[in-house]
Amino acid sequence: MKKIFFLVILFISTITLSFLFDPLNYITKSNIGLQLQFYNKGGKISIYNPFVYKIVSFDSFTDTMRFPEIVKGLAYIESGFNIHALSHVGAMGITQFKADAAIDYGVFNAWNPQQALLGTDRMIRYYYQKYNDIYKVLAIYNIGESNYKKGKYIEQGNAYANKVIAASRKISRKSYLYDRYVLYLQGTLTENSSQTYTAFSFGSIFDYLGIVYFDISSTLHFRKGYFPIELGTKSYIRINHFDSFVIGYNLGYNLNYENEISIGPIIGYSHFRPIGESYEIYYDFSKGFSLSNFFISIGYGNKYWRINFGFEPEFDNLFISITI
Repeated sequence: MKKIFFLVILFISTITLSFLFDPLNYITKSNIGLQLQFYNKGGKISIYNPFVYKIVSFDSFTDTMRFPEIVKGLAYIESGFNIHALSHVGAMGITQFKADAAIDYGVFNAWNPQQALLGTDRMIRYYYQKYNDIYKVLAIYNIGESNYKKGKYIEQGNAYANKVIAASRKISRKSYLYDRYVLYLQGTLTENSSQTYTAFSFGSIFDYLGIVYFDISSTLHFRKGYFPIELGTKSYIRINHFDSFVIGYNLGYNLNYENEISIGPIIGYSHFRPIGESYEIYYDFSKGFSLSNFFISIGYGNKYWRINFGFEPEFDNLFISITI
């Protein structure tokens, strides 16, 4: 009964605080995210919700562009200058590149606005050399060249071209790209070695131009005779659209055990398709050397939900998590 009461209080307080602090789970979403994580003996509730903020002027990337105003109008129509925009079919970033098309135009990380905007300009230049008509070029950007040649969705493509041209004429020259900063709160209740084990975490995620994002958190643990505070940080350094190196550092301090201190690096690898599979593995050296110190997560999902299975060394538990 006490556990049920604890979970109810934890759920209500976490939701309340999420609205106060404005916290997100997957950085591709702009709405409030909720994650429920079930262990073999316990559970975790996490709430995330993003701040949106301006990061850099669009004009920072226009020096080598041939069609800067057209690209600006296109980026506005595609994403509203949000560098983390994601469509339901998996188009990514500020100009909504799909993975294959992005590579064709030298965009290896579609979340990086500099790569995406310059790649879009290259794509527009390529088609402009073929058709010498900017309206045709923009229609092709929207519906694809094969559909355009077959006469499919022409009205849709033409309407899109008109919207982009109109936007390019209206948007201020001082246009800013939008990034996100995330605060999150997590509460955990689990059993380990016949003890009730609770923990609360508060953390933040912030991104730098889609190149690297940092996850920084502080965790307070409660267990009989064991009250450590942990400060940890993980950096996800993007290799491409989906893959990142994970590099971090963890510091633990036990208040009730001869001032025990544990420190060490975190090293791993993450693969995350916003629509599709994901997996992550990293090792926390601050907890000593043991196979049980590997964090492992394997999942599948889309823009609106994700399910993951794995092992979390922090609580020495297998888990299944559902994110919405």
